[in-house]
Amino acid sequence: MKDYLKYAGILLGLILLQKTVIGFIDITEFQITPDLVIIGLVYFGIKKGKISGSIAGFASGLILDIFSFSFIGLMALSKTAAGFAAGFLHDDQKLERYLNSYIFVIFVSVCSVINNFIYYTFYFQGTNLTVFDILLRYVLPTTVYTAIFSIIPVIFARKRRFTR
Repeated sequence: MKDYLKYAGILLGLILLQKTVIGFIDITEFQITPDLVIIGLVYFGIKKGKISGSIAGFASGLILDIFSFSFIGLMALSKTAAGFAAGFLHDDQKLERYLNSYIFVIFVSVCSVINNFIYYTFYFQGTNLTVFDILLRYVLPTTVYTAIFSIIPVIFARKRRFTR
């Protein structure tokens, strides 16, 4: 239970960072920002599994929906799918290898594509944007930006592992 409270606090901190500070480092005219919550969800999903990743994704997505004053439930849906996908990677024997190597960046990228594709496809439904436009303008840039930021926890994990 203590573990879950720790991860809940971390996810809440990432949500607050996402909604306050991260907006200042947006790129392109489409205001692309990294998704710190996905990085936390992937970490949590790998550590705890599919069900925990899904619940954490739903809760964090719902909180983000409430803060964004947009479609309630859309971010919850996309984060739930990403948390579930991250939970598929849960393997006790490979846990350290997944979290302390650049494989983590690949996992974050895959989960970010899932999250962003679901979110932006529903968000832009009814507009004249095609799926290809959504992929090029929103999904891929956000995924790349998030992947770059996901290198930071890997660097800290490697540094901590080598100092032991």
